[in-house]
Amino acid sequence: MWLPSFVCPECGGGLVGTFCLACRRTYSHSGGLWRFLTATRQTALEPFLQQYRAVRAREGRRRTDGEYYRELPSVDPRDPHAAEWCLRRETYGHLLRRCFADAPPRARVLDLGAGCGWLSHRLAELGHRVVSLDVLDDEADGLGAVRHYAVRFPAVQADFDRLPFGPEQFDVVVFNGSLHYAADVAETLRRARRVLAAGGVLVVMDSPMFASVRDGDAMMERRGDALHGAGYLTHAGLAAIASTLGLTAAFVRSHGPLGWRLRRQLSRVRLGRAPAAFGLWVARRPPQPADERAPGVAA
Repeated sequence: MWLPSFVCPECGGGLVGTFCLACRRTYSHSGGLWRFLTATRQTALEPFLQQYRAVRAREGRRRTDGEYYRELPSVDPRDPHAAEWCLRRETYGHLLRRCFADAPPRARVLDLGAGCGWLSHRLAELGHRVVSLDVLDDEADGLGAVRHYAVRFPAVQADFDRLPFGPEQFDVVVFNGSLHYAADVAETLRRARRVLAAGGVLVVMDSPMFASVRDGDAMMERRGDALHGAGYLTHAGLAAIASTLGLTAAFVRSHGPLGWRLRRQLSRVRLGRAPAAFGLWVARRPPQPADERAPGVAA
């Protein structure tokens, strides 16, 4: 199993095993997970985690059967979230075509906000070197669910605003339905870009996207269950961040099944606002110029 080079998520110092030589914090590897949440960070996140678990349990998403996780992103057509998973399968197809068709055969992938690790599982099955990261370590709906997968990959309990990785290690960094939870999207993307290799791809999958802040705010006001962060992203906001970070970005929309699309169009009329768009936001980091490569490294 490929392991990335870990650093202290708090000070950035080098580690000996799980011990930071700089700030003298000790992390751990237990229960099959690399654990990089400090007690202070865990306490700060606990209100969010409790609310997140409650919302997910209310929606019937905290499953315990291994076969369910192994089949994702496919689910039984009778599943109450079947339309959503159909959309996610479509976005996963975009990901494979847009980001892995020309990627290295064994690309180094960081799955951020991985949840149960379904995306990591699928990419690892294809032979990629994947690291799955989430703050939730629960066996239902969290990283603990990776025990159900036959293919093994590192699972890391950490905050994506405190990434425990050295710079430029990953060919593809994916925010897996998770970036809209970030308190500061620009800062979170800046940290993600730091661990992205030259020529790599930064991806946002299936976060709710709007052209208008007004429409996004209206969605959140109606939902009334904001967990953390803004709860949505805007095309203009991401474009501005991409420009600042020197990335070239594009959005590939997922349309979802027909019934789901029709319900959303009816909601547009009823609610008087545009529905959120879902899909794949892809931002590419330029390759390293030839004169900056190490001697002997081919283009």
